[in-house]
Amino acid sequence: MAPSSSKVMSLRGLLARALVSASILGVAVARPAHARSALVRRQEEIYDEYDYIVVGAGTAGLTVADRLSEDGKYTVLCIEYGYLDSSTSITTVGPGSRRDEYPSATRYYNITSIPQPGLANGRKAAMAGAVVGGSSAVNGMFFDRGSAEDYDIWVRAAGEWSDAFAEEWGWDNILPYFKKSVTFHPPSEEMAEQYGMTADVEAAYGGSTPIHSSYAPYQWDVQQHIWEGFKHIDGVEFPVEGADGHAVGVFWCPNSIDPSTRTRSYSKIGHYDTEDGPAYRQNFHLLTGHRVTQVLLEEAEDDGGDIVWDATGVLFTPRDGPMPETAWRVKARKEVVVSAGALHSPQVLERSGIGPQDILEAAGVIPKVVLPGVGWNFQDHPNWGMSFRWTKEDLGPTPETFNADEEFLAWADELWAANKTGPHSAYVNSGAFLPLSVLTEDYRSIVETIAAQKAEDYLPEGLDRTIYAGYQQQLQILAQTYNSTGTAILELPFSGRSGFSLVNLHELSRGSVHISPDDDGTTDTGRGDMEPVVDYRTLVNPVDNQVNAVMVAFVRRFFASESLVESLAPEEVSPGVEEYPDGSEELDGWLRRVLTPSTGHPVGTCSLAPLELGGVVGPDLTVYGTRRLSIADNSIMPLIPGTHTSSTAYAIGEKAADLVKRRTGWFDESSGEEPTPEEPADPEEPAQPEEPAEPEDPDDEFHILPIEEPAEPAEPEDPLPEDPDITPEEPRK
Repeated sequence: MAPSSSKVMSLRGLLARALVSASILGVAVARPAHARSALVRRQEEIYDEYDYIVVGAGTAGLTVADRLSEDGKYTVLCIEYGYLDSSTSITTVGPGSRRDEYPSATRYYNITSIPQPGLANGRKAAMAGAVVGGSSAVNGMFFDRGSAEDYDIWVRAAGEWSDAFAEEWGWDNILPYFKKSVTFHPPSEEMAEQYGMTADVEAAYGGSTPIHSSYAPYQWDVQQHIWEGFKHIDGVEFPVEGADGHAVGVFWCPNSIDPSTRTRSYSKIGHYDTEDGPAYRQNFHLLTGHRVTQVLLEEAEDDGGDIVWDATGVLFTPRDGPMPETAWRVKARKEVVVSAGALHSPQVLERSGIGPQDILEAAGVIPKVVLPGVGWNFQDHPNWGMSFRWTKEDLGPTPETFNADEEFLAWADELWAANKTGPHSAYVNSGAFLPLSVLTEDYRSIVETIAAQKAEDYLPEGLDRTIYAGYQQQLQILAQTYNSTGTAILELPFSGRSGFSLVNLHELSRGSVHISPDDDGTTDTGRGDMEPVVDYRTLVNPVDNQVNAVMVAFVRRFFASESLVESLAPEEVSPGVEEYPDGSEELDGWLRRVLTPSTGHPVGTCSLAPLELGGVVGPDLTVYGTRRLSIADNSIMPLIPGTHTSSTAYAIGEKAADLVKRRTGWFDESSGEEPTPEEPADPEEPAQPEEPAEPEDPDDEFHILPIEEPAEPAEPEDPLPEDPDITPEEPRK
């Protein structure tokens, strides 16, 4: 008689635990080719306790989990709300891909803000990836860094406590982690000669982590006219490399694309799927389709006799299917690392009893650590579009040619099919990142206005004094930022299209992300599927829309310049200079109607700052008032950098992993030396994956840790599918 499924599960579970114990004790356990040990789909498959628990398998979360499990010595559990999705619609970057995915039930959280008075009372989407890989799986793949000043102001914003933060943060301290986090592929000699591409590998790169960045092998010739136009604008610089801390001016920016395959390079591939990555480690589990509702905290005393709360594990519930009587528990021996992102990390803390007292009490949560800064300081990059029409004849092909010339499209299809080159490989690799002084001669009056502002005038009434103090410090820093030529205020990426996105890189308004008073994730019997209350508070600070209008006026002047009139003969299509003239109330109203408060770059809600200035984590990323609980994601950014945020998320993950290792015994600190990032060995060529078996019932899929391969393997009676990924979608048309 065949054993029951429950007995098989039990036996496999016991065997899995025995194998991981053997591995940790140094007993050699061979891994058969293609065995996938890490992925689990059900609570029954995980252990009762791990050394580390990472909440969230996103950009930073998978980076942390990878590093904490890399030596095989410690067990790591990573819990992710999303599923493991390997469909080509994520990885494809050529024809058939749609580069502007909108929120869906499968790959994005479905979160909408409360009404925004500054945006015609509209409710706006809050975008974050809900899939293994997080937002790195769904973003636009623009892979740049901010200027050195963008990261140095994280330290300066700490005010009189800046010395302590300078020991760990600032440009010089984070640059080694930027370098470690990516394998950079410079432009070829042919690309450099044909398009004028430049890069400085030694100054900005040097890592070999299997997260790749590269340039598209094909560029639209028309963008050279835009490059030439900027050469006639006073104050615009052209740095050889933007990723070395000089990200101000017009320069070439890579994409997070693996040039060997012309596919998206993201954290699932680089920090999970690699040949020796977590997917094949005996000490690692990835539990998908589950949400962490709370961190388990136990009251204790620190060395000074003060109350402190120790993180001992987490509560979690299934995303789908029946809800258990109570949320499941799993323990952490060493540390819980929350990497749920700027929209969900504050939610996890507040449900656990860490946050502003009024927010906690309104939700019926007993405060454990009253931490006023949790959920405040919410920032993103507001953006909107302007469009033109090139009326110059004989410009050559542009992105619009795909729709107008069937012969050109057929040629492009042939090139892509042959070697993934040609027009279908083109992406946005040029960007103008400009300081305020380039945008307007009147920039000093804007700076003076910001410097004179009072925090209380632009934040809600009744907040803790530390929140006002922190924002006041930020206003002083931002006044300096707006006055500086070392920090960009406007981003204008371009590739040859006649439509443009304008991005305000340093908005002044501050929003919030908090749990709802009706959130059932605050109990151990609730599923916790209520999303947080998101309030962008966009344009609450009136200087923001003043600066936005300045940006519109600059772009108009730029495309009306002699150089571009001669080369492109642009005509403005939207918004239209006659209907919405510069400096008019009509333009102000148009911006409020069309502006999007998010570029998918939410940050700031668990700020890296002194407790006295509304901070949530200290320099070592430990949550104030706790031990063994840290944050590692973009929520720690006290001020949003003037850049797309994915590369910074990887660097934060790398830095956070070293900080966790340092305090949990990985490094010998007797010498007093700080650990420095080690460059990983060059990754081996991955073996070609086998075709996965088709399971009769996907719900019955599960994985155990690999079994030592026998000398003469027999055909298994009950083969397991290699990967319970969700069914791949057809490539998008």
